[in-house]
Amino acid sequence: MPRAVENPGQSARVPELSRVPSAWVAAIALAAGLTCSPGKELRAQDATESEIARTLLASLQAESFERNREICGKIGLTRDGTFVVSRPHVGGRNGCWPRRPGGARRVTASYHTHGGFDPGTDSELPSPQDVYSDMHSGTNGYVATPGGRFWYIDGTSGSVYQLCAPGCLPSDPRFMPGLFGEIRAFYTLEQLEQRLAGF
Repeated sequence: MPRAVENPGQSARVPELSRVPSAWVAAIALAAGLTCSPGKELRAQDATESEIARTLLASLQAESFERNREICGKIGLTRDGTFVVSRPHVGGRNGCWPRRPGGARRVTASYHTHGGFDPGTDSELPSPQDVYSDMHSGTNGYVATPGGRFWYIDGTSGSVYQLCAPGCLPSDPRFMPGLFGEIRAFYTLEQLEQRLAGF
């Protein structure tokens, strides 16, 4: 059964992140060892997209922590099925406005970090606003947290899935695990709103 990865190991290297042929899907997914939360089966294209997002977000975490700002972008597909990504954009502490990737015929997903660790903010999972933004855009989304979690937002259903657990991406040295209680591997949008309303 699919599960959240505790220690996914070394991430597959994706050369030239601005252009990744979708034909690489099987090799990247296999090398990355992508598994996921209960109930979420990644399709081939999703697995490639997820690994691109994970590689990008891993490279952005340190700057996001240092600046304490969200950093974001979008992933898309060209006419020939090549993945393209937008240049990462530095946003604010509680929001970021990604740009469309050049040459994309269709935007498929957004990606963003959650900035540095803040003991007053429950930032270890996507916010309802993150979900609404992707649903409004008609895309899926990927989120990196200060604790190094990697989340997938289903832009159709509004559900969120923890693709890998704390530490699978670089984490903020100031991160304090468990501060906001247990974090499950899956939430519906309604459950997410109920959880965050309690803090």
